[in-house]
Amino acid sequence: MISLSNSIICPKLVWIGDKFQEGISIRIDSDGNIAEIGKGICGTDKVIWSNEALIPGFVNTHSHAFHRHLRGRSEIGDESGDTFWRWRDNMYGLVDEIDWETMKRLCKSTFQEMINAGITTVGEFHYVHHGEKRFDLDSAVIEAAREAGIRMCLLTTLYQRAGFDTPTPHPIQKKRFISDYDEFLSHVRSLKALENETISIGVAAHSARAVPFEKITSLWEWANDERVPFHIHLEEQPKECVDCQKYLGTKETPMDLILKSIVPNQLFTGVHNTYTSEENMSKLAKLGANVSICPCTEGYLGDGIPKISTKTHLSFGTDCNNRICFLEEIRWAAFTQHVKHNSRNVAGLSASRLMHYATIGGARSLNLEDKVGSFELGKAFDFVSFSLNSPLLDGLQSDELIDGIVFSTGNREISKVGVQGKLLVDSK
Repeated sequence: MISLSNSIICPKLVWIGDKFQEGISIRIDSDGNIAEIGKGICGTDKVIWSNEALIPGFVNTHSHAFHRHLRGRSEIGDESGDTFWRWRDNMYGLVDEIDWETMKRLCKSTFQEMINAGITTVGEFHYVHHGEKRFDLDSAVIEAAREAGIRMCLLTTLYQRAGFDTPTPHPIQKKRFISDYDEFLSHVRSLKALENETISIGVAAHSARAVPFEKITSLWEWANDERVPFHIHLEEQPKECVDCQKYLGTKETPMDLILKSIVPNQLFTGVHNTYTSEENMSKLAKLGANVSICPCTEGYLGDGIPKISTKTHLSFGTDCNNRICFLEEIRWAAFTQHVKHNSRNVAGLSASRLMHYATIGGARSLNLEDKVGSFELGKAFDFVSFSLNSPLLDGLQSDELIDGIVFSTGNREISKVGVQGKLLVDSK
């Protein structure tokens, strides 16, 4: 880890205003924030990156870091693993005997892999709370992020039941996930004391099947009052919608009920929304709410493809982390829409628009717009750079480069990654 504080960074190209610009330098202050940006910045402490294209660090808005350690157990193509729900049983087995040190180790290795993929901020949707003590595993996730060097918004997640009709919970749900609402909120308040320049706290309701609608409403109202991000899994699987309708005795889905109960805004993020209707997706967009999609996981688990449009406030997540390559997430967001609509122009998902969602869109979802997502005065110097010496980018002009990066490159082409003015990856 090398500090770039009090340095002037001079790359070949810098991504500003949805295009690469040449001759731009960035001065970093002693706290790792951007103090000056532009052409002709004077000073002696210049760091010359003559063959680098610099982009704001990727913002990953949906992760379950410990899931990464289910790799090799996909059961894809096996009759026994043909549904999301079978995969969930395997996940429960992973946390059966988990403790603080194990949780920290699992999360730290995932966060380090994210950094190598250019992800500088992660929204960690964390619901495995209880190890040897109530909620003790939350601090393990925070320590893992701190040691790895990644910026994290810990989306502390409320989980209260096993289904709409409150069936007997799975032993793992009861032992590791479930908590009382007041107990949970008291814990969230205590976590706020652990916030610092790279750690922030938000909240999540796991899903409508795991949290009663009245508690979803209460938690949203608290988050809105406190101005912290609120996330929730929504309509990822058809079974969630069917079970909700059966429970209510109506044709209403979880999204229908939530839109009747609350007024989402920019602090609200629905995760997946795979089976959310076009009408409800349009309502979310008009209200300013965000949608986080995770194309690689949604394909891996056989979820489906959401109904997005040019008006969707989109961001991306790595979710189960079976494959951590943010460039794959963002291009597969476009490719899956192409396949679904038999068109190469869906929701305006150009390379520059996808990069916008991967940076500024992600910052918006995690309520970090004033800190990350773009290179601007006062924001943290979080970045990922791509080597222009890569044969994959050979011959591309500056106006073609973002298209080449988004649709042709992978983690190998990433040269440098930094968070808060600290260089964490340098492949030179």
